[in-house]
Amino acid sequence: MRILLLEHPRAPSAFHFNDIANTPLWSCLMTGYAGASLAEAGFDVNILDATRRSFADALDSLLDAPSDLLAVHAVYFWERTGELFKMLSELKRRGYGGRVCLFGFFPTLAWRDILAHAPAVDAVAVGEPEATLVALARSLAAGTPAQVEGLAARRRGEPVLSGRRPPMDPLDRLPFPLRPFLDSEQTVNVLASRGCYNGCSFCLVPALNGGQAVWRGRSADNVAAEIAALVGRGKSDFYFVDPNFIGPGAAGKENAMRLSRAMAGLGITFGMETRANDVTGPLLRGLRGSGLASLLLGIESGSPGVLKRLGKRTTVPQNESAIAAVRDIGIEPEIGFIMFEPESRLEDVDENLRFLERNRLLDRLGRTANLLYHAHITFKGTPGYRTAIERGMLVPEGVYGFEGRPVYADGRVGWLAGIMRLICQFLLREMGKPASPVHWSAETAGQKPFHVLNDQLVEICKRMLATAAGLTGAPEPVWTKRLLADVLKELQQALAEVDARAG
Repeated sequence: MRILLLEHPRAPSAFHFNDIANTPLWSCLMTGYAGASLAEAGFDVNILDATRRSFADALDSLLDAPSDLLAVHAVYFWERTGELFKMLSELKRRGYGGRVCLFGFFPTLAWRDILAHAPAVDAVAVGEPEATLVALARSLAAGTPAQVEGLAARRRGEPVLSGRRPPMDPLDRLPFPLRPFLDSEQTVNVLASRGCYNGCSFCLVPALNGGQAVWRGRSADNVAAEIAALVGRGKSDFYFVDPNFIGPGAAGKENAMRLSRAMAGLGITFGMETRANDVTGPLLRGLRGSGLASLLLGIESGSPGVLKRLGKRTTVPQNESAIAAVRDIGIEPEIGFIMFEPESRLEDVDENLRFLERNRLLDRLGRTANLLYHAHITFKGTPGYRTAIERGMLVPEGVYGFEGRPVYADGRVGWLAGIMRLICQFLLREMGKPASPVHWSAETAGQKPFHVLNDQLVEICKRMLATAAGLTGAPEPVWTKRLLADVLKELQQALAEVDARAG
């Protein structure tokens, strides 16, 4: 029984090139965990990482390495996702006779559509994939196909799910993930928990567990043992890809403190992500002493009304306190933020802008260009998607309508979101050019070229907000195009002046 796990190519998106909302961060370890579970069950497992290859190259590799089960970690990659299904169709057309099973967040949420419209896909592991893939492999190896809990397949031509498999608990039952490419990793991703106890309207995380807002943490000893083994292999910098590193309530904080103590003597540095309401000074100081070096806070908004609509269950004062607490331990926090939300009024956008300025979050060009354009992104299977469809505030787009284009309640906010995206993406593309005077790798606090453009971008955002406030209806596209051209020319001139001074 030969099993191949595939990380398929990720063709870049022209429009979403800087958006990372298409799948939760812990997806990067899904294949490693699935492979480890299959290997522990006695199966011959190989991993093909084709993320940086073309689909043509990946197809050739799949044909050169025949398998009985091809399990694909399917990631939604915006407008080019259909290329994955074209590759799988071509694989079958060219004689591949094994079973093709998808797993991951995207297929979990879209399994009905995939099985209805992608004949090359035989099955989908719905939910956390490890136990389901092991059960499927055992069934195939035995030659006695059986209904596998957590597996969706066709029955008499119709997509059918054979019951939902409960989330793995306790997580210590899982073997450490396979890491076939560890030698090339400078920062190693680790997962100390799964799920989240909250149910934000936009979040994919609870959807993996059938919509349940459930947080489960590994034991401190289990996590520390994995990290210690990786330290033994020469690694010292880690990133916890947990959706919420700190679990709920006092028990969650105590679990994080135990983990902090367990890691204290390992001589490592690490980063993490968490909710603002779970941050406390003592916990942060403990984590800092164990090597905490970076932290992302899921703030999302500086407007009380938007926070409520998103289901964040946090307040603006909590968000501000969390930012201050992180700075108190000598770390500048990164911020998860939604500048534009479909039901936003211009007053909400103004509150967001003032929140960012008040908390000194618009003083670094790379961060500013990210924060000032991010709009609410909605995917099928989330509460926000269903609500928006019911209210007529979303137009399904992308493969199987998985992505939703927002319909703004106030057209002026929609106009502002659109033009700020194009302005900010212009600068983000510029920062990605190695020869640019504002290449992201050279940015340091207060460095003049970045500082000049940063302040100019903030001023442009305020100007566009004032322009939006003066609109009485949707402006003519020609007028918007001309305005955008003038703003981009302004930025290009500033970049040219910066380049000339640098030269």
